[in-house]
Amino acid sequence: MRGALKKPSAGFSSKMQRLAPGFNPQREIRAKTIALHSRVNRFGSPAVSPAIQPPIIQGEVVPRRGHSLSAAAASTSVALPSMVASVSHQKLERMLDEALTKANSHKQALRYQAARHFWQRPGFLGRWRGLKLLVALVIVLLIAGFVAWRELPQLSVRLAAARTHVEASVPSYKPTGYNLISPAAAQNGAVLLKYKAADSSQSFDISQKSSNMTSVSLAQTIVPAGSQIQTSQVAGNTVYIYGQNNDAAWVNNGVLYTISDHAKLSSDEIIKIVQGLN
Repeated sequence: MRGALKKPSAGFSSKMQRLAPGFNPQREIRAKTIALHSRVNRFGSPAVSPAIQPPIIQGEVVPRRGHSLSAAAASTSVALPSMVASVSHQKLERMLDEALTKANSHKQALRYQAARHFWQRPGFLGRWRGLKLLVALVIVLLIAGFVAWRELPQLSVRLAAARTHVEASVPSYKPTGYNLISPAAAQNGAVLLKYKAADSSQSFDISQKSSNMTSVSLAQTIVPAGSQIQTSQVAGNTVYIYGQNNDAAWVNNGVLYTISDHAKLSSDEIIKIVQGLN
């Protein structure tokens, strides 16, 4: 806080001399002016007088009778600590060796790391690393393609149903030898599924469309007049099988189902298809 102090008006000079404790100026002046004696050596090192060694006494020490046992006990007591220390040290070493021999936690940790990161080992892929990676990639693609092919009808039907706003489905039954030749398509507000035989040109189509028709109005609207009609009851719904090709039509929960038969399927096969859709 020097800035808050007032600066002195005049210089300050002190003529005081600081003296060390025990300082005598007169003695210092006398020591500087007095003549030194020739035999005085101010900075010399004093000579060290040789130490007086005691005389060596030679003789034989004979212990007393009463102290013989105590001396033997003393010698025995002096040797015991070293023996105990050596025995305990050996026992400790044996315990440490046994513990190190049985210790396997580090081995378990190494096995865990090896099992967890086995692909990081140098010899995992071997010499033909590129070929093995290519084979693994091909296998993964084949599996993915197989799964996608199995799920393709369901995915295509869901997509077409979302576009047409129809609760469409894939029939759980199909005649032997017939397969879906293309994904489900959305045409004129209906979901269309096309099946074809693998060894011939015979085929049939299944159409699913939203409708307000009833079984009575269906017979008057879709079934041609004067054609041969066969009716069956499936899950409380009337199924109309008509015409020379055995076409079929029925209504269930506001959805109109029609089968355009170009393979002349039997009535039993058509009923199984209907049951697989309801």
